Amino acid sequence: MSAEKIVLAAHGSRSPEANASVVELARTLGERLDARVFAAFLEMAEPTILEAMRMAASHQARRIVVVPFFLAPGMHVRRDLLRIVEQSRRELGVPIVVAEFFGSHAQIPELLFDITRAALGHAGGAGGPLRGPDDLRTRQE
Repeated sequence: MSAEKIVLAAHGSRSPEANASVVELARTLGERLDARVFAAFLEMAEPTILEAMRMAASHQARRIVVVPFFLAPGMHVRRDLLRIVEQSRRELGVPIVVAEFFGSHAQIPELLFDITRAALGHAGGAGGPLRGPDDLRTRQE
């Protein structure tokens, strides 16, 4: 396993299911990268981003890579996350790199197009459009 540790930094939600999906994404990412990935939340859930960085450092991280799992470069990405990273750098003494935020990836518009096209019925997609919460639960099972 890599000496680099990854913190997948998400907003956080009052919904346990939403937070669990971030934890599962972190687990999957860690398996694919053969690295330790810590799910972390800016607010409304734990561990916080600072707590996750502390955990990463305690696992002998030589470097921490923070991956902002945010769609837009709002204040959480431009201000709040960077403030936490600076605090962590001072406190932990471990090099910390911040990746580009998720929504900045060049393939996001194409993914959005595919999802929209599927909902419009022009492609097979992932089972067509969602008609309500029961459809989402069924697809997740």
